[in-house]
Amino acid sequence: MSINNLDFGEYIEFSVKKRFGTITLNRVHRSNAFTIDQLRHLKKAIEYCQNNDKIRGLILTNSGSSFSTGMDLDDLDGSDHMAVRELEGTAADICKLLFNGKPVICAINGRTMGEGVVFSICCDYRIAVNDSFFQMPEIRSGIFPGTGCIVLFSKIIGIPWPKKMLMFGEKVNAEKALEIGLIDEIVDNREELIEESMKKAGFLFSKNQTVLNAIKLCTNHFLDKPYKDAYEIEKTASGWYEHEDKKKFILDFRKKFE
Repeated sequence: MSINNLDFGEYIEFSVKKRFGTITLNRVHRSNAFTIDQLRHLKKAIEYCQNNDKIRGLILTNSGSSFSTGMDLDDLDGSDHMAVRELEGTAADICKLLFNGKPVICAINGRTMGEGVVFSICCDYRIAVNDSFFQMPEIRSGIFPGTGCIVLFSKIIGIPWPKKMLMFGEKVNAEKALEIGLIDEIVDNREELIEESMKKAGFLFSKNQTVLNAIKLCTNHFLDKPYKDAYEIEKTASGWYEHEDKKKFILDFRKKFE
């Protein structure tokens, strides 16, 4: 299917360059806050990239001055428990797709809150403009920050900072985010943000895709495994070249972590 015929809703822009799919959040009038409908479209766009053999990775970015301010609470009736469960389930699916799928670069321009922070931390390399900040404000409204974010935060940045962000709602600026591993790089403006993201995409594009995907899965999941068990899985990854069907190898390898 041509990308010109794809429909990911009015608030998600999609393009392909250097065999990387670029997903741009574009609900600027609401600071890129997510509705359940937009989450469904975001999931669909990510799945398209994951399932298309011509696409080697993703760039997740935003229009406007907010990467995302999280869920649009005006769009959700908190008393409708089925709707809340659907929202949480869809957001958790997006996290799993980003965390376990093809390489993902997150290009962050501006404030990033709630689910915006969660989706960014699922990505493999996070670049932010210098005036960006990160915050998890859910505790202020008595909302449990689900969708796997506590698991992901603890894996990526340890224990102390997830507590500060999730229990106290502490705001983290770009410099502190770089220091604690919440992001990997700071740039001065959006132009540099996109330029640097494409450089990283160009590097990944030129490398062995089977090896890249296997490295990602191992590094994302070995932290909580005993050395003996992790090494046995690593030996499977190191024998990737013995498999004629590399796509099937990665799909089967991914199942070891599900």
